[in-house]
Amino acid sequence: MSSSFTTPPVASYGYGGQQPATSPEATLRRRPTANTSSQATNGNGSTRTRKAMVSSSVVEKMDFMFPKVHQDFTIQTDRGGAASLVAYVLIAILMLAETITWIGQNSSTTEHISIDTSLGKRMRVNINITFPALACDDLHVDAMDVAGDSQINVADTLVKRKLHLDGRPLSLEEIKVETNTHRQNQEARERLMKESLPENYCGPCYGAQEEDHECCNTCDDVIDAYNKKKWRADSLFLTAEQCIREGRDKKEPKLMTKGQGCQLSGYMSVNRVAGNFHVAMGEGIERNGRHIHTFVPEDAPNFNASHVIHELSFGPDGHQNNGSPLNSVTKIVKEEHGTTGLFQYFIKVVPTNYIGMDDMLTESDSEQTGGVFETNRYFYTERFRPLMGEDILEELGHGPHEAADEKRKIVNAGSGGGHSNKDHHRIQNSVLPGVFFIYEIYPFAVEISKNSVPFTHLLIRLMATVGGVFTVVKLVDSVWENSQDRQRGR
Repeated sequence: MSSSFTTPPVASYGYGGQQPATSPEATLRRRPTANTSSQATNGNGSTRTRKAMVSSSVVEKMDFMFPKVHQDFTIQTDRGGAASLVAYVLIAILMLAETITWIGQNSSTTEHISIDTSLGKRMRVNINITFPALACDDLHVDAMDVAGDSQINVADTLVKRKLHLDGRPLSLEEIKVETNTHRQNQEARERLMKESLPENYCGPCYGAQEEDHECCNTCDDVIDAYNKKKWRADSLFLTAEQCIREGRDKKEPKLMTKGQGCQLSGYMSVNRVAGNFHVAMGEGIERNGRHIHTFVPEDAPNFNASHVIHELSFGPDGHQNNGSPLNSVTKIVKEEHGTTGLFQYFIKVVPTNYIGMDDMLTESDSEQTGGVFETNRYFYTERFRPLMGEDILEELGHGPHEAADEKRKIVNAGSGGGHSNKDHHRIQNSVLPGVFFIYEIYPFAVEISKNSVPFTHLLIRLMATVGGVFTVVKLVDSVWENSQDRQRGR
């Protein structure tokens, strides 16, 4: 009878501390514990990690513009360090230059010309002129334009300041003495006039009175009433009974006052059309539709037209006046000119609009004009005609034709020592001594606005500068390296 039995499994151990190999039959089953669930969680995390690795590999495949080289495969050389240093310096210089250029572009302006379609506007003229040898009593400002409007002896917006011949203003005491003297003379004249009038006399004001019972007993009262109404009073001297009674309708032109100067400052408003304003000898009046000046011709050399222009501008006061071309212009007449003459300034006024330049506008101006500042610029030419000139008079017994021939001989003689028995004489030219400003308004307006370059443009140029410098330097370094390699290969 045969019997069989199975030998129990014997545990075997491996060398080197290895765990013994167990058969599946020898493996015991265990209940799942917390560690088991942790392993499951780790399994889910590994799944997410694999997904991230897959997406990362997709992004890496798209890196065809910026491939990386492992540091172990790069070589740093002295030449490369020098090239990098040169690149950094160039980048710094070019970036600084680009920034300065951008700032300069934002501070510059652009001018654009357009048709000036404004109608019915008025223009302000700012004046500050010193006449060092012309008394304030003889200084009268008249203005007229092509539209037919005229302003005689503008005084309501202009201030006259009396000066000594050395330019010093008169002191307060000197002004009081002159005022008292003038007042005393005026009171004496009025006292003489009242003696020939009835006690209850009430002179008419010719419609210029403010109240019905107001009286104008003197010519000055009538003129003051007209000035308050802003009416023209130049015809009163010939029509008002007060002026006729005082003899002012037949008064002789006033002679020039000597020994004083005058500073004229202020402004006046004129139509925005071509015209002129002037300071001329004599008092300006309108007669038969013409503007004339009354003066004694023999007194003309005493009208000293020397002047210093401190300011002359067209537009709002305090804006762009420092750049006016006539500012600080000085004209002094000499004895050879007869101490006077006719100064003419031909001015071309250009309407100018400043758009978006807040530094030139006050808060009220900005609200009223919507950020547009309207003013005027100008340029000019000038001309001077002296009162006294030279002429060659005819010798006794010679007619005009002989004198003309003799003048030609003198001119042809030149510097060769030609001699003539003609004499040089000074004659008085037919000019009205004074200073005339003749202006014209251009039909075009200039619009000036500030440049505005966005900051993004600066960033784009800076990035292009950095990239371009690195590319060029790298190219130069590569070319240099390849040439060195060829030389070493030879």
